Amino acid sequence: MSSQLIFLTGFGAFESVERNPSGELALALAANPPSGAAIEGVELPVTFRGAPAAMDAALKALAPRRPDRILSLGVHPGTSFRLETLARAQMATGRPDNDGVVGEDLDLPAGPDLRTTADLADIGAFLAAAGARDVEISTDAGGYVCERVFRHGLESGIPALFLHVPAVAVMAVEDQLPVLRALVRKLIAG
Repeated sequence: MSSQLIFLTGFGAFESVERNPSGELALALAANPPSGAAIEGVELPVTFRGAPAAMDAALKALAPRRPDRILSLGVHPGTSFRLETLARAQMATGRPDNDGVVGEDLDLPAGPDLRTTADLADIGAFLAAAGARDVEISTDAGGYVCERVFRHGLESGIPALFLHVPAVAVMAVEDQLPVLRALVRKLIAG
């Protein structure tokens, strides 16, 4: 039996975030995945247009194999591990991405909010047991590039989950890594 394939995305630097733990975690887990998992880790650009295009290119490169799950990571300024519930069709933020584009400038098709099918209460309890100091379930993915990536993942037809992680000033990448390794093990166990 082959390993389950997790498509794991994170981001690089943006705004005042010089060291983005989400990209570091995605690449570290891809380099050393938990037993039973194959991980394709990608550090996405923090751009509304570039991030979905980079996701598509990485998914196309995996063909004919299709990931079993998409796990996308982003960083947020809070202290928690924040599981995102839904992704809106329109990006409503005045914050420019690394290319200077704001969400309102995108010509995105209208559509309903999309929701993850994952049991976030169960995953949240699991994260807390795995060492996450604080876990919350959010209904607002932020309207920035993170939400754009989450929506793109949900539109792919592959089960998708988005997790915001704390900044390195709150919790070091080395301390976040065991939590994420445990999460990947849970995702492949079903």
